[in-house]
Amino acid sequence: MSVWLGKKLADIIEKPPDVKINPNGVDLKISEIWSLSEDSVITINGKDRRIEPDKVKIEPREDDFYYLPKGTYEIRVANKISIPKNAVGFLFPRSTFNRLGIMKSETALWDSGYSGWGTQTVRVTVKEARIHKDEFWFQFVVIDMKEEVDHVYDGHWQGEGMKK
Repeated sequence: MSVWLGKKLADIIEKPPDVKINPNGVDLKISEIWSLSEDSVITINGKDRRIEPDKVKIEPREDDFYYLPKGTYEIRVANKISIPKNAVGFLFPRSTFNRLGIMKSETALWDSGYSGWGTQTVRVTVKEARIHKDEFWFQFVVIDMKEEVDHVYDGHWQGEGMKK
């Protein structure tokens, strides 16, 4: 197995917006932020997947910053990503976010054949995070597999897109 070069990885990411190419991955911007209530109840039962109360969409303010008080957020990446049959993807926080008190949940595998605008859960651990809407949030990494898979991801989140 080997990590893709950032410039190769950029080819499987739909643009706009542009990505920031790094030696071993690409940095991605976000398109949506949804706040999860600390009092939420989550149900996962086969195809029944829900959270009550519903998530609340957070918009940037007039100064183009997201103001995120301490809490938990679902963050959607801004680029559609399609994982080839011979690879698997991982989405990591940029180190700046870790160093400044924003913790991301561990990534789930982005399986071979997944295509969509994935999400990650982040936790703001300080009183408030102020992040510009054009900031890069995550670094995406793809690793080659020894062989191509014989069937691709066709799960619940295939083709997921922007929330309405």
